Amino acid sequence: MPTALGVDVGSTNVKAALIDADGVGIAVTQRALRSDRDGPAVTQDAGAMWDAVVDTVAELTAAHPDAAGEIGTIGVCSQYSSIVPVGADARPVAPMVMWSDHRGTDHSLAILADDDAFLTWLDRHGIPPLGSGLALAHILHLQHDRPELLDATHAWLEPMDYVTARLTGRITATQHSMFMAQLCDNRRLDTTEYDDGLVTMAGVDATKLPPLVPVDEPVGTLHPDVADALGVPADVIVLPGTNDTAIVGVAAGMARPGRAGLAIGTTSVVVDTVDRKDTDIDHEILSMPGIDPDRYLVFAENGYGGRLVEYVLDEIVHASDVIADHGTDDLFARLDAVLQETGAGVDGTLFLPWLGGSLAPSASPGMRGGFVNVSLATRRVDLVRAVTEGVAHNLAWLLPHVETFTGRAIDELAFVGGAARSPGWCQVLADVLGRTVTPTIDPDTAVARAAARLALSRAGHLDADIVADGVELGRPHEPDPAHRELYDLHQEQFEAAFAALRPISETLTTFHGARQ
Repeated sequence: MPTALGVDVGSTNVKAALIDADGVGIAVTQRALRSDRDGPAVTQDAGAMWDAVVDTVAELTAAHPDAAGEIGTIGVCSQYSSIVPVGADARPVAPMVMWSDHRGTDHSLAILADDDAFLTWLDRHGIPPLGSGLALAHILHLQHDRPELLDATHAWLEPMDYVTARLTGRITATQHSMFMAQLCDNRRLDTTEYDDGLVTMAGVDATKLPPLVPVDEPVGTLHPDVADALGVPADVIVLPGTNDTAIVGVAAGMARPGRAGLAIGTTSVVVDTVDRKDTDIDHEILSMPGIDPDRYLVFAENGYGGRLVEYVLDEIVHASDVIADHGTDDLFARLDAVLQETGAGVDGTLFLPWLGGSLAPSASPGMRGGFVNVSLATRRVDLVRAVTEGVAHNLAWLLPHVETFTGRAIDELAFVGGAARSPGWCQVLADVLGRTVTPTIDPDTAVARAAARLALSRAGHLDADIVADGVELGRPHEPDPAHRELYDLHQEQFEAAFAALRPISETLTTFHGARQ
C-alpha cells in the first residue's frame, strides 16, 4: 500500500514525516535552518534550505527502506511571504528574502500614489499594497533594487513552490501559494491567471512570475537525480505546495463545528475557514484562497508567539554575557515547572508581546512591548509566566474578531506547534482564552504529518474524511472558572496598555530607526 512524505519548511527548521497508507505516522526527523540579519535585511540561504530538505528526507528513507520503497506522493508546505529568485533550472540566484524583511515597502507604497490603487487591491485581492514584509514588496525590491539579478532570474518563488520546483524540475505556483504576491483577483477561486490590472499597477515584470496551476492537481513526478538523492522511487507524485497556515487548519480538523486551529511556533496564528472573500481591514483579518477550490481560509496572524518565550529564556533567564554564564542546552526544559510554581496573573505583572511590531487585531510596525506593573516582589519565574500569559492575552484580543468575521463561535482550539508540547502553557491558554485547548499528538510534527495526509488523499489513497478530522489529538485542557475574573481584568488592562503605549512606542521606534 502506498505511503507518503510530508515536508514542512519553517523559518527555523525543516521537518519531514513519513506516514503509512492509513495516514498514521511512521517516523519524523528535522534539520535546523539559519537566517541572516543585516540591518533591515533578513535572508536565508535557499540552497542550504534545499540541502536540509534532501538530508531530512534521506535520513527517513534510509531508516525505513521498505516504507520508502512504497512512497507514492509528497506534500510540501512552508512559511510564506518569502521570495526565492530562481533561474530556469529552479536553482536560487540569490538568497531568499524572508517574511520578516521589510525592504521594498517604499516601492509598495509608491503604488498607492494612484488614487484608485487602495480600493482596487482591497476589492480584487483583499490586501492593499502596503509592503511591511509582504511578498509583493520583496518582488519589487528584487526588481528595482537588485537589477543585476534580473537577467539570471527566471521566476520569483515562494519557498513551497521553490521546493516543488527542485523536486520536479517544473516551476509552478498556485493562486493560494502566491497570495502574498498580491497579483491575483481572489473574488473567484481556482484561477490560473494573474490579474493584468494588478500586475500593471504594481509595475511587476510579468515574465518573472511563475505560471499558475490548479491547487489540487499534481505538479509532476520527481526528477530522477532528486529521487536517487532522496532514496525514493522516481515515479513519486509531487502535489502543489501549500502555506503552513493552511496545513495548520488541516492538522487541526478545523472543518468540525466549533473548532479552529491554533499554531504557536515562531508566531501565533489562528486558522479557520469561510465560504466568501472578505476583509476586516480594521482588525487585519481576511480570507485567502485555501487549498480547496471552493473554500477560503481565514488569515489571522497574531504576531510573535513562541519566539517571545524563547527570547526571554535565552536573553534574560539563561543569558551568557559579561555578567555571568547561565547558558543551557535546553531552554524550555523547566518551563512547565515554572508554570506550575507560579500563580495565575503573577500579582498583576503583564507582558506586552509586541517586540517586533503588532499584527492582528491592530497592526503597527512601530509598536514595541515589554513588562509592565513589575514590583520588587517580581521574580524571574514570574516574568517567564507573564510572557506565556501575554501571548495568550494577545490571542484573546484576536479571537472575538475572528468569530465575528466567520460568523461562528470557536469553542475549541486544536493546538499545533512547539508550544503545544507544554501542558502548562496549554492550561494558561485555556484559562486566559476561556476555551478548550486541545494539543495535537506530537505537535512539533503535526503540520508535516498533515501535509503528507493531504497528499495521500489527493493521490486517491486516503479517505478525505480522515484528513478532514485532523491529526490525532491529546488531552483537552478546560478553562478553570476560578481564574475568569482575574484574566478578564488583565485582558481589559492588556488592551488598554496597547492604546496607551502605542504613540510612545511608535515615536521611539521611528526616532531610533532613523538614526541607524
